[in-house]
Amino acid sequence: MSSVLLHPDDVVEEFRAERAPFAWLLEREVLRYLRIWRYSLVGPVLSTVLFVIVFGNVLASHVDGLGAFSYGQFIVPGLVVQAVVNVGYFNGTTSLYEARRDRYLHCVLASPLRWWEIQAALAIAAILRGILVSIAVLAVAVPLTGVGVARPGFLVAAAIGVLVVAAQFGIIAGAVASSLDHVYSIESLVLLPFGFLGGIFYPVTELPAGWRVVSELNPFFWLVQAGRTGFLGSADVPGWSSLLVVWIVALGLSAWSAAIFARGRRLKA
Repeated sequence: MSSVLLHPDDVVEEFRAERAPFAWLLEREVLRYLRIWRYSLVGPVLSTVLFVIVFGNVLASHVDGLGAFSYGQFIVPGLVVQAVVNVGYFNGTTSLYEARRDRYLHCVLASPLRWWEIQAALAIAAILRGILVSIAVLAVAVPLTGVGVARPGFLVAAAIGVLVVAAQFGIIAGAVASSLDHVYSIESLVLLPFGFLGGIFYPVTELPAGWRVVSELNPFFWLVQAGRTGFLGSADVPGWSSLLVVWIVALGLSAWSAAIFARGRRLKA
């Protein structure tokens, strides 16, 4: 057998990636929903805007007792929060669950990416999607209702917390769901009831004492109250308490999500 000697100039240089693996995964996750923007972005925006139009304008004249705010202004913060949470949920389930089902996630887990980079890429992609949807909703809702921002600094802190909650909730749901039935069950048994019973369309101060306690046990209630405080300046509970609960939930869900990725067993199932 003859041997082939390579000239030093013929040696192939070491492969160098054009971009960091984290940036590649984040770009993939963002492009995944931008390519189907009619469904991933326009759909949630349209459904939320319809709520604003029907409830905020048509029913506004029949609702009293909200002080200086119209009914449309009252419900806009809660509807924005609801849209962000819905988007975060579906982003996690459609991305992570389908990656597990199709075994695509195995390739990602076997890559040089560390577990926290994979989790962060999924979370940031969901956060960006939530920002896009909320901006689009407000672009329509603000001219229709005249809602403003009474406490900008508070709203920024609350918005970041709500975006993190939505993103991590979706990631956890995508990690624990074992079938499409589970995906839709979580939506119908958890997401929808918590949303509609979270004080989006009514002040909980008008509820009987027992129902108010039930509302305050609902995590969604605190997300809505934090958003309402940022936009309107006040809500059914003190602003500091709603912001504290939002960030406790955000950090708790983030820790749960991190534990799932650090162990990795459920992701490979």
